Amino acid sequence: MQDHLTLIEILLGRDRYLIDGDMIDKFVRPLKTMSVYDAPPYIEGMAKWGDEMIPVINIAPLLGMERDESSKQRTLIVHKGSVSEHEMAVSVDDVFNVRTVLPGDIMPADISACEGMEEYVKGLIRLKIVTDENEEEILLLYLNLYKMLTDLLRGRIARPSPDFYIWRWDSTDKTKTV
Repeated sequence: MQDHLTLIEILLGRDRYLIDGDMIDKFVRPLKTMSVYDAPPYIEGMAKWGDEMIPVINIAPLLGMERDESSKQRTLIVHKGSVSEHEMAVSVDDVFNVRTVLPGDIMPADISACEGMEEYVKGLIRLKIVTDENEEEILLLYLNLYKMLTDLLRGRIARPSPDFYIWRWDSTDKTKTV
């Protein structure tokens, strides 16, 4: 059994959150995306990563927020096999720290404070932030990134067509193209 969790402190909008670090392979500068025809708003597009095209996902809508294009400063690359059989990218505004936390440090979140995103919150974690001038304690929401991504993704993200990408939904009719 793991005695500690590796979490990544990210910024979305004006708020900081914690997500599981085990799912993340790297964080890089924002990837240049190619639009996906008729994709939902949480798909920013497809981006070239190595020899493949991978989806770039925006999780902000699940948290009830919109993001300004100019604020996107980092892209998290999710390990192949963590959520789907392909690598994928998650766009965030910034990455602050990689933190080690004990499982006992996770406090239950008051669901009323998380209205609309209850199922995506694993708990609250109290952190000490030390700067040259002072020391302060903050409470951060610990998000369930795996649940967020699996809820957003339905089957194959997109697959190449001659000159553009076509969104493919997972439904009872596997051949349906939207």
